[in-house]
Amino acid sequence: MGCQLITGERTGDLAINERRADLDWLRIIAFLLLIYFHAAIAFIPRGIPMIQNADSSLALQVMVGFLHEFRLALLFLISGVGVAFALRRRNRRQFMRNRAVRLLVPLVFGITVIVPPMIFLEKRFIGEFTGSFVEFYPAFYTEGVYPNGHLSWHHYWFIVYLYLYCVLGSPIFSYFKRAVGRKQLEHWAQKISRGACLYLGIIPLAVVEILLRARFPGFPDLIHDWANFSHWFMIFVAGFLLASSKPLLDRTQKLRGRSLIMAMIASATLFAQFWSAERGGFSPLVNGETDIWVYLWFCVLRVSNAWFWLLACLGYAGRYLQRPGRLLTYLNNAVYPLFCLHLTIVVALEYVIVPLDWPILAKYLAITTGTVIVALGSYELCWRRFAWLRPLVGLKPLHNDDSKAGSFK
Repeated sequence: MGCQLITGERTGDLAINERRADLDWLRIIAFLLLIYFHAAIAFIPRGIPMIQNADSSLALQVMVGFLHEFRLALLFLISGVGVAFALRRRNRRQFMRNRAVRLLVPLVFGITVIVPPMIFLEKRFIGEFTGSFVEFYPAFYTEGVYPNGHLSWHHYWFIVYLYLYCVLGSPIFSYFKRAVGRKQLEHWAQKISRGACLYLGIIPLAVVEILLRARFPGFPDLIHDWANFSHWFMIFVAGFLLASSKPLLDRTQKLRGRSLIMAMIASATLFAQFWSAERGGFSPLVNGETDIWVYLWFCVLRVSNAWFWLLACLGYAGRYLQRPGRLLTYLNNAVYPLFCLHLTIVVALEYVIVPLDWPILAKYLAITTGTVIVALGSYELCWRRFAWLRPLVGLKPLHNDDSKAGSFK
């Protein structure tokens, strides 16, 4: 899951053993944002998880709406980057075996151990369950599917999607590992790395959005989510291609100012034209109906906004986050366990803190800060130190030097 860049001899490739600290930092930031995003849901109407504060916060609702438009795309982009780096050290079979272990093992452990306490606390908070956790655990599997029932994968849906993307993208990745594929990518990079051609990535994203969004508005269940599934898969592959070509990554730095300006304009336009606090998000509906031209504009604007922010994040990370060090190594190792654990910790803290007579800001800061402390504390004291626990949260096997590599010593 890290960002170790190693390539062959071509001038357009990245140097052997070159470390891209900027992409490591971007990965860490993207996953840390999950804590602040998910903690905010308790303070906006109709959120999931279902623990809700009595009063809502318009500021947090706007923040959630803003981040939601590109945060998942950023996660899948960075995951595609990770695939490019992993394949430079492994063949296709080794890569798929590694991904099965590092994704499916945490998935099974998460659904059977990490998620049930979270649902238990939610259901107790809203009064749908009053017994003990021992009584609740069998009901997690037998009382139907969340939110009406209990069975859920919650944030582990991301791991399911990521594994399927690795399977579906494997032929694409294998092609670009071969000489003919590398030559083709180098040819594309020479064209795309001039002018503003990187922004052409908006076109296929807009086509998918226009064709699928109306029918599949989006909920990550692999049944009613084909617009998002297709959209994120394309961005996942884009991350792989960008990481496979140094000229393309360098071009994002040169375009960073332009990308940021266009991203800010696109976000402002989305909020001005399509955001509604009452609806709880963005929608092309006007008086309950959608004009076809309004729908087309909404789709194009939405994917443009996401793509601009992705390029801006890559560009500014490349320019200002080239800062390797022990802290980076430590956090880079910790971020996958943090993803696995964070939402259960958030919900547990919300269960205790939300009923308190505190201001919203105090509650929010207590939940987010507490989650960071508990997640990193459990990683340091537990998950990283015991060989048998490490695979359960996606960590590599424990080697003799692992405890040193990720520490502040």
